[in-house]
Amino acid sequence: MKLSRLIMVLIATTGISSTALARGEGRGGEHGHGRDELAIEKQFSMEKLKKLDLTKEQKEKLKDLREAHKNDAEKLREELKAAKKSFKEALRSNASKEDVVKLYEAMMGKKLQVGKARITGLLEAREVLTPAQREKLFENKEKE
Repeated sequence: MKLSRLIMVLIATTGISSTALARGEGRGGEHGHGRDELAIEKQFSMEKLKKLDLTKEQKEKLKDLREAHKNDAEKLREELKAAKKSFKEALRSNASKEDVVKLYEAMMGKKLQVGKARITGLLEAREVLTPAQREKLFENKEKE
């Protein structure tokens, strides 16, 4: 039963992250507070991790994961930003319907890649924790 709740939390987190990315500038988009964080960085914040009594090895593994995903995430966000810009420009111009649809699909593909990268990072970080630590980490999320 707890695993199904954890999966629901993961799905909700990814959905919220993807929705936030879909917002344009001036509406909490790329310039919104905390926009550049990965889900791993949000879910596994220092404040939350301090409450888990992590071992030295766990701390190192989580740090390594964060660093490993940081560059890829930045590259994907830049690609998404460019795809979004191209789509908006085409939509505002006299571009053909087919061209606008292709740019929209490319933008949505980038959003999917960002979401997959986030969930991959979260799942990799989750594997570092013991079952008791996982439960403690997500227990407040379930009450919200």
